[in-house]
Amino acid sequence: MPKNKKDDTSDSDSGPDDCTPAKKSKAVGGSSSTTNAKGEEEWQLDRNRKISINEFKNKLYVNIREYYEKDGKTLPGKKGISLTVPEWKKLLEYADEINEKLKKF
Repeated sequence: MPKNKKDDTSDSDSGPDDCTPAKKSKAVGGSSSTTNAKGEEEWQLDRNRKISINEFKNKLYVNIREYYEKDGKTLPGKKGISLTVPEWKKLLEYADEINEKLKKF
């Protein structure tokens, strides 16, 4: 049964991974981050996407995830990527080159 696009606020077809909504933290020194219900710091990319740093099996990951709203709560979807610290650093190495290419479009 197809979803009604009017009710869908996300491109994600995933369900909730975590039922606790994100909470705003008090910004220290003008920080643009918030703290979620798990106590993890996160940064808002746009209305439906956030970046956070997570630890899993004693390894750190930069998590870029899509979120959706359900019953007034913001919940994480399944769409996203977790980058290891070396992968994140590699991505940042490419940032200037990518920005130069974007100027040409």
